[in-house]
Amino acid sequence: MIPLSEVVSRVRTRYEQASSVRWSDADIIKYINEGLECLAEATEFYERYVTIQMRPEQNWYDLRGFTPETVVSIKSVYSSVRDDWLQPVDENDLQFKWEESTGDPQVFFTRGAYWLGVWPSNGTSASGELRVYFSGIPNRFTINQEVLYDLPNDHYPALEDYALHEMAMQDGDADLAMRYWNSYLEREN
Repeated sequence: MIPLSEVVSRVRTRYEQASSVRWSDADIIKYINEGLECLAEATEFYERYVTIQMRPEQNWYDLRGFTPETVVSIKSVYSSVRDDWLQPVDENDLQFKWEESTGDPQVFFTRGAYWLGVWPSNGTSASGELRVYFSGIPNRFTINQEVLYDLPNDHYPALEDYALHEMAMQDGDADLAMRYWNSYLEREN
């Protein structure tokens, strides 16, 4: 966990801007946050879970309102009814009239980032919970924040490269911007 002030200082040093006259801390933090969003989408490092109460004979669950962060993708689903993990499938691989089947859920599938489907649907009187694990976008750094606890230490250099890329682009130095962008992409991979 590296303090945000240190990341800002390292970006300034690498860009050879000792003063904040040209680039304010707020500007640099804005670029760091943009890099954080790109990095979270690409690496899916920020994983969380939510618990959803199953309803009888319901196949689809809308995750909006359950997930506090922006969802990138659903990773896995645990069913308390089966006391086991549901298997991921493509909705198109399910049998004809799959929505009419009831029983203990065995598989899950998604439509977009917020719709979770299970098959078969929970029976008429059965109840249970689904624990839905997903990757998302973490909260942004704030100016007076010390560290972002969920960010692995080896991700900070990528954020620096992203911020440096943005600064070079704003200054109109395309060659330098591309050098920093390529460095960011290498770290992202």
